[in-house]
Amino acid sequence: MRGCVVFIALALLPAAACGHGSPTLAPLPSPVPTAPPTPTSVHTVSGIVFYDENGNGLADPGEGVRLPHVVVTMGGRVAESDGDGAFVLTDVPDGIRATGVRAETLPPYFRAGQLLTVSVPLPDGAKVGVPIVLPIGANRPHTYLAFGDSITAGDGSRGARGYRAGLQAQLRARWGRADVIDDGVEATRSDDGAARIGPSLAAARPAYVLILYGTNDWNLSACRSGYIENCFTTANLRSMVRQAKAAATMPVVGTVIPVNPAYVDRLAEVRNGWIVETNAAVKAMARQEGVTVADLHAAMLRETDDLPSLFSDHVHPNDRGYAAMADEWFRAITQPVGTTTSGDAGPR
Repeated sequence: MRGCVVFIALALLPAAACGHGSPTLAPLPSPVPTAPPTPTSVHTVSGIVFYDENGNGLADPGEGVRLPHVVVTMGGRVAESDGDGAFVLTDVPDGIRATGVRAETLPPYFRAGQLLTVSVPLPDGAKVGVPIVLPIGANRPHTYLAFGDSITAGDGSRGARGYRAGLQAQLRARWGRADVIDDGVEATRSDDGAARIGPSLAAARPAYVLILYGTNDWNLSACRSGYIENCFTTANLRSMVRQAKAAATMPVVGTVIPVNPAYVDRLAEVRNGWIVETNAAVKAMARQEGVTVADLHAAMLRETDDLPSLFSDHVHPNDRGYAAMADEWFRAITQPVGTTTSGDAGPR
């Protein structure tokens, strides 16, 4: 006797009776109607990006510095602050939204402070404050210690102002406040700098120290030998960087500037070769230490093809040379870390 075949289709088909009839398919269930999604309303959110000097998350009286070109995010929307630190985010979905900052758009060493989570839409007229902090502890904001030898002291420039006056003017134009303190001591080498930087930092309590040493190291036979590893320049600069970090001061290391190739010195070409090699070692050290570099050497070479026109003697720049240096210090201090630069920026 022949057996019967039963068809099963995912529990939707009933078993057919034995025999010669065809199976009967059960009707598919009707879809359950669903309500259309409620449209999300979107809103405009505006605010400011400010330097929160005391780190309390508030734009207190006296904290008037605003940061330009910082990218702010919220609810999947992105905006960049303008020259006054103001930004406008459009089409932000309603709800509880966190404020974010893209770290690569901040200047070196700056980082986001106590960012807000807000309820969108905001009350009429309300703005979001985006605090940006600088980890300088009890040091003095907007204070820059120019630390080095006679080049830092400004020898060869009118009034011995060197790069300091031009840099201070640019920083004040950007931040509203800046004091660049002269701590250049003539005829000193990098070992002198490593020995004296601690007391200088303790006395000035600067937010930044601008370290420029190495030119006079050439005068010692250990450096003039041509073997960079025998010279102490990089090791002393590393010591200065670490002492600055320990004092919660932000170090910016300048590369050694070239010497005047037109000066009556048969060793000028050899010395400039030594400077190029030294600067390569200095940049490598700065990367290892995670600090910012002001490539003063490259800045002077970019300024003109007539390098001697930037000097007042064999090693000291004239006013034009110092102006090129000021521009590079300013770039290193203020340019966002995510921007491609001529120098090697430190922290990323």
